[in-house]
Amino acid sequence: MLGVSKNINKPERWARAIVSLFLIPSAFVYGYTLIPLIQSFVGFVFIYNAVSGICWTSRLFGVKSCER
Repeated sequence: MLGVSKNINKPERWARAIVSLFLIPSAFVYGYTLIPLIQSFVGFVFIYNAVSGICWTSRLFGVKSCER
């Protein structure tokens, strides 16, 4: 991303990726109601965080767990 530095360290990225593997299929398993859809959306957000290394919520609060 242009000018945006990573703010998540490697272990946190792996943890988010593993948790997202359980959250994403919840809409398929439990049906298309509100709560499973929200869980799936959060899973996709965690996948984005794990792949990019950028968490916009952490950036909003000024938290940086990356070692720089």
